[in-house]
Amino acid sequence: MGSFERFKTKTHFNSLKRLVGVTALAALAVKLLTIALATAAGGGTPLDLLARVPASVADLGAALLVFEVLRSRRPLQLAARSAILVAVSPVLFVASGLHGDRVGVAVALLLLAIHLLIDRDAPLVAGITLAIASRVEPMALLAAPVAMAAVAAGGDGQEPADGRATRSRMVHFGGALAGALFAAWVPTLAWDWDSLAPAPSAGTGPGGLGPGWVLARSLDQGLAGWLLGSGRPLVLAAAVVPAVIWVRRRPRRVYAAVGLVLLVPLALGPAWSPRDLVWPAVFGYLGDARWASIYAVVAGATLLWTSTWWGNGLPWHGGVDPATVPSGAVAGLGLVTWVVLGTWVVLGWRTVAVEASAKAQAGAVAGAVDNLAHADSPSATLPPGGVDAGPGHTGAPANGPAQANGSTTVNGTAPANGSVPVNGSTLVNGDSAEANGPAPVSGGVPVEQGTSPSRGSLSLPK
Repeated sequence: MGSFERFKTKTHFNSLKRLVGVTALAALAVKLLTIALATAAGGGTPLDLLARVPASVADLGAALLVFEVLRSRRPLQLAARSAILVAVSPVLFVASGLHGDRVGVAVALLLLAIHLLIDRDAPLVAGITLAIASRVEPMALLAAPVAMAAVAAGGDGQEPADGRATRSRMVHFGGALAGALFAAWVPTLAWDWDSLAPAPSAGTGPGGLGPGWVLARSLDQGLAGWLLGSGRPLVLAAAVVPAVIWVRRRPRRVYAAVGLVLLVPLALGPAWSPRDLVWPAVFGYLGDARWASIYAVVAGATLLWTSTWWGNGLPWHGGVDPATVPSGAVAGLGLVTWVVLGTWVVLGWRTVAVEASAKAQAGAVAGAVDNLAHADSPSATLPPGGVDAGPGHTGAPANGPAQANGSTTVNGTAPANGSVPVNGSTLVNGDSAEANGPAPVSGGVPVEQGTSPSRGSLSLPK
């Protein structure tokens, strides 16, 4: 790339980054202005305004982090668009701006922790940051197994075969996380046990906006009671296990996998409050921006409706009573939000299954081709840089071209018994095969397009 092309690329990047920053700052200003007006109209105090500032600032940081994460993985235009959509998300506007809920702070800290671990190779700081996020909201701790699996699989750009470096990163991250969790929770466990107890409920309904009112009218009955009670570990396992499998197969999908972890408990839970709708609002744009936008509109409408008509009015101190069974428009909006959540989860699980099976199939094909070197029949081994075609074969000029529709000349040796039909060109010894379709090798073993069967020499049976 010449100097002029580099200049244009840098200018384009700076302009998009500036656009994201200006939009996020404008969204923050609108939030703070709305909070100030609502507080003044509702007879609130300056403390009501200050209580909502941390969550609003956290949304600003989350938007900038989304652009930073996506700019190295997606086109710059898509990265900027996703970051801007996060900055103006209706869900974050209502939850962080109007309610001042701390879930937005936990989400921003969780995103920062994953970014430090995966993209910045700072496991110690990442572990401490994740511990702080889990102290703000314990649900953030569900992302810890996914982050560890991503490091073990090489999601941070390191080769997974480098065992010592991988173990060092995992030990540093896990040790920092455990130490920070211990330091954060000891005061609570030692002096304030009651803070860990759930808030008392005034009723017996399934609570919140989830589909629990459709499944059962009481928390201790039917499927709703089971999902909130003894079935809760299965719900959490349904969130964590597919995400871990995903990053083990596709380490670079760690951000989308964390989004899936935050999405599943909300979709499978029969009862959730408006504040829970914030969890997938940011990480969703790191996976599927289209569904994240659909969710932002639907969940934002649900939050705004419940805050204005079901809450306590200005300045929106209240929300939904955890023991209230929704009805009317609120029930309809909650059900639509739940349908969007359920569809999004099914598509996420389908993506995990498809990508995991494709990776396993590619590994099986590579292993099958590599095992050709150990066939029982006599073979002609073609070592890199050598001419040893075995008995019955003659030499050929070195660096000869590969014949596509006939026999294949490999590293200057004569054609083996039988040809390797390829629709394009084939590079055997450790290089990838660029072809227009799968290439049958030695009796029809398919080779995935754009992949290499093995590194090193290849044995072709006579």
